[in-house]
Amino acid sequence: MNEAKFTSLNEFKEILLSLPIASSNLKDRALERNNQLTKPPGALGRLEELSVWFASWNGNEAPIISSPQVVVFAGNHGVTSQGVSAFPQEVTAQMVLNFEHGGAAINQMCKTFGAKLDVVALDLDNPTNDFTCEPAMSETDCIDALRRGWNAVDEVLIYSLLVKWALGILHLQPLLQMHCMVELRQTGLVEVLV
Repeated sequence: MNEAKFTSLNEFKEILLSLPIASSNLKDRALERNNQLTKPPGALGRLEELSVWFASWNGNEAPIISSPQVVVFAGNHGVTSQGVSAFPQEVTAQMVLNFEHGGAAINQMCKTFGAKLDVVALDLDNPTNDFTCEPAMSETDCIDALRRGWNAVDEVLIYSLLVKWALGILHLQPLLQMHCMVELRQTGLVEVLV
C-alpha cells in the first residue's frame, strides 16, 4: 500500500517540493523525436505537448505507459445548497455505483487501454461547507482528503501514468478554483479535467 507520509500541509508541501522535476534535456530530445514522426506538426494537438512533457518527466524520450491507473474521486460540495445545480447531491452516490458496476464511459475507456480503475468516494454523506460562505474544508479535513488521494495511487505507478478524475455534483467548480489559486511543481501526475 502507498501510505501517505504526511500529517500536515507543510509536510505535504515538503514532499511535493522534493519530487523529481522534468529533464529539459529529455524534453528537447522528445520534442526532436516528435518532430521527426510522419504527421503534420501539431496534428495531434495537446496530446503532443503532453507526450513531450511525460517523456521529460519519465526519463525516456519515447516512454511506454505500462501500468496506467485511473482514480475517480467522488465528493459532494456544500455550494449546491445555493441551488446552482440541476441535480441533488444524492446523484453522486448513484454515479459512484454506476462506475463500480462498469456502467460508465470511463469503465470502457479503462478496459480499452488496459488501465486499472479505482473509485474513491469521499464521505458522500457529509458534503464540504459552502465555500461562498466559509472555507469548504478545515485543514484537518483537507489533510484527510489529500491522504486518501495519496493512498489511492498504486506504488508501482512511479514511471507510468495516473489520470485523476473528479466526480460529483458541481465537482468542477471547487476544482477549477483550486487550479487557479494553487501553483505546484510538476509532480509526474497528469491531470485530466473532463
